[in-house]
Amino acid sequence: MESEKFDRNTFVRRSKLYVPANREKFMAKAWRRGADCIILDLEDAVAPQDKATARKMVKDDIPIVRKGGAEIQVRINRDFEEEDLDAIVIDGLTSIMVPKCESVEDVRRVDGMVTRLEQERGLPVGRIQFDLIFETARGILRMEDIAEASSRIVSITTGQADLSVDLGFTRYPELNFDQYFYPETKLIYAARAAGVQAHGMGAQNNADYVDVSAGKEAMLKACRYAYRMGFMGTSAIHPAWVEAANEGFSPPAEEVILARRVKKALDEAYAQGEGSVAVDGRMYDVANMKYVNYLLVRAEAVEKRNAEKAAALVAAGGTA
Repeated sequence: MESEKFDRNTFVRRSKLYVPANREKFMAKAWRRGADCIILDLEDAVAPQDKATARKMVKDDIPIVRKGGAEIQVRINRDFEEEDLDAIVIDGLTSIMVPKCESVEDVRRVDGMVTRLEQERGLPVGRIQFDLIFETARGILRMEDIAEASSRIVSITTGQADLSVDLGFTRYPELNFDQYFYPETKLIYAARAAGVQAHGMGAQNNADYVDVSAGKEAMLKACRYAYRMGFMGTSAIHPAWVEAANEGFSPPAEEVILARRVKKALDEAYAQGEGSVAVDGRMYDVANMKYVNYLLVRAEAVEKRNAEKAAALVAAGGTA
């Protein structure tokens, strides 16, 4: 397989904006929203009677929504895998969102179908990525193995709405932490072990990307909380969340500044044969240097991604 090497630390997909694949009005605006990735949704956002029409529209949607530099992802229907994949495995597609993952075989079956279509259509084999959604108890319990089922996988997330139905409880914003602590915590560890990114808002009360009434500060706080718990991006159904996600899942400016100071001080200490150094009254050593190096690499990757989108936006006639 000729897949491009995936590096979880430099891969930047902080914000993913859902757009129904059959809503031309939304398509016309989506590319200006600043999302790292746009999800053309063929699943929950499309009524059953409109799915055939929606999948036919994907080939025309992709050139429109990618104008602002966003990567393009399509969420497929598990009940219509073959039909959806036949319509979407085309040039310009970055990733496929695979919902309701419950087994290694599920993922490998989709992988096999995508590989066959890439070969038949002269596309680079393995380049199309997978983002997985776990939405059932069965999937959550098998998460560790499923996360390693394909080299295409770059991120995993939970689908809290469908998961609550499968588990038999009603979602309450004030109980979100208690209800989802286990699957969200497991997700972080499974993603880390598999070498992929954990995505989502995690388990926190009164924070939900479907809540469009939350103010800017509340949105940013929720995204920053998830970032600090180990999540590297999230999805949203409303563009109001995009800016908060882009900022919240980026290394904070003050931490980057401190990291540069610590690196400089530690480099100087190493040159003098010392293994630790004090910066602003705190001691830093080799273990700290590992995180400092990661933070600086991540900050550079985010800066590069922001520049790419800004350039694409200007080229397309938008504003940077």
